[in-house]
Amino acid sequence: MKVLGSVAKTTYYYKKIQGVCPNWKLQYKLKCKSTEYELTNWLQDSPIKRYKPRAIVAKEQFLGTGQNSRRWISPKGGIWLSAAYPIFTSKFSSEIFSLSFAIKLCEMLNKESIKVDLKWPNDIFFNSKKLIGFLPRVITRGKEIIYLRIGIGMNFLNKTPLEGIALSEILNTKNICEHVWTAKILKTIHESVECNDRKEYIIKNANKYLTKKHLPRGYNSNDWLIKEVDDNGNLRIYNGIQEKLLTRF
Repeated sequence: MKVLGSVAKTTYYYKKIQGVCPNWKLQYKLKCKSTEYELTNWLQDSPIKRYKPRAIVAKEQFLGTGQNSRRWISPKGGIWLSAAYPIFTSKFSSEIFSLSFAIKLCEMLNKESIKVDLKWPNDIFFNSKKLIGFLPRVITRGKEIIYLRIGIGMNFLNKTPLEGIALSEILNTKNICEHVWTAKILKTIHESVECNDRKEYIIKNANKYLTKKHLPRGYNSNDWLIKEVDDNGNLRIYNGIQEKLLTRF
């Protein structure tokens, strides 16, 4: 009943803000290996259909993975979610989807008076500490993109490592509802898909939210500086001698 109640509560809050967004099919897990693993099994058992996005949310996952297969620590209290969003078109710009989702997350938080930054390519920081991480990818058939997959981790009420921060710490309260914020994230996924054809808007706002304090892993701030996100969503960095272009894929 607890799991079924979680689905109902998230659906309830989502419908309050839904607007023209599609309905989501949801599953909740009290504890699982990883939401990505669970989503893969779900998609194998029941292939995705047009206009029918789905997501799995876990209270806790013990083998979550992030960028470059690094372990994604996912204790109780966080929001750990994997989503599949149907696309079924060859016109979708997959190379800028990560940025469109990032800026929509930043806008979502700014509406709540929470000023955040984008650490290129897929982290959301508050005061130089990680609040949200996400890992997007596209599933194709020939030249057609069938659906998007995105794994999301948000520090919410959980304890975090020193380099992280939870939303409850930012707001200085534990009186926050995971179902409300899960609903907001689901709507944000839809909004990021809908704005995919607005490339100029995406790049402009990616640079607006971009933090230049934190280079991607493998690059030292003593040697390199961040210049900008270019028109293709790549990160341009430079030193006294040369410029370098870092690609998302």
